[in-house]
Amino acid sequence: MTDQSQKNQSAYVNWKSLPGGFDALNTKHIYSSTNAYGIPDLAHAPISAVPEKLAPYRSRVRSPDVLANTGVHFFLDDYRFESIWRRPVQTLSGIQKWAVALTPDFSLYYNAPRIIQLWNTYRTRWVGCWWAMNGITVIPTVSWGTHTSFDFCFLGLPPKSVLAVSTVGTQKDASTKAPFLAGFREMVTRLQPSLVLNYGIPYDEMFDCVEIVAYPDYWHSVKAKDRKYGTDEAYRAKQRRSDDDDFELDF
Repeated sequence: MTDQSQKNQSAYVNWKSLPGGFDALNTKHIYSSTNAYGIPDLAHAPISAVPEKLAPYRSRVRSPDVLANTGVHFFLDDYRFESIWRRPVQTLSGIQKWAVALTPDFSLYYNAPRIIQLWNTYRTRWVGCWWAMNGITVIPTVSWGTHTSFDFCFLGLPPKSVLAVSTVGTQKDASTKAPFLAGFREMVTRLQPSLVLNYGIPYDEMFDCVEIVAYPDYWHSVKAKDRKYGTDEAYRAKQRRSDDDDFELDF
């Protein structure tokens, strides 16, 4: 057997041996897992990791001082942050500048095939482990679909930890409230988080389950209201200072 034949054969025998260094599945780093799916286990996030503000990925920061107390979030359309999975090395420096990073919120659409929901759960945990391995303070983001996702969507998440969720998108349709709250209650029951960060407007029922720290989403910020209604100093003075006052979106 020639050397080339041996190399080709090894690519089929060893799933980590890929020709030309091609690694679209990020198999060079397989992280510790305590579940049958191999979904990586994320480390516990302490209360001290909670940021004062949240800013969306790819924000342009006006002042470097802001980075010291701000976390980066990924409650965006998936295509806006797909690069952190496809190019984890190249995008690392852009995450390291923030005080803390919420793990990416790869979507678990209610009507998506189960295998896609599983894959996005794996990718979310893998990216978080990759960042933590490179010295980034990580807070796990939690997502779920319908009740059929509950047997895997909470895997790899640390108990009694700070966790993050988002209600953005769940309040456009009344039919999405019930499945969101069902998943939220299931998360609290299984993981008993010490604190939950919520991006967007929380449901009142969430406060009955666990302590919540709420961060206004971009569209409910003061700047968004100014864009819609015009600048008004009296109105501005009554509003809480917006998380996006120090940032500009760079899409």
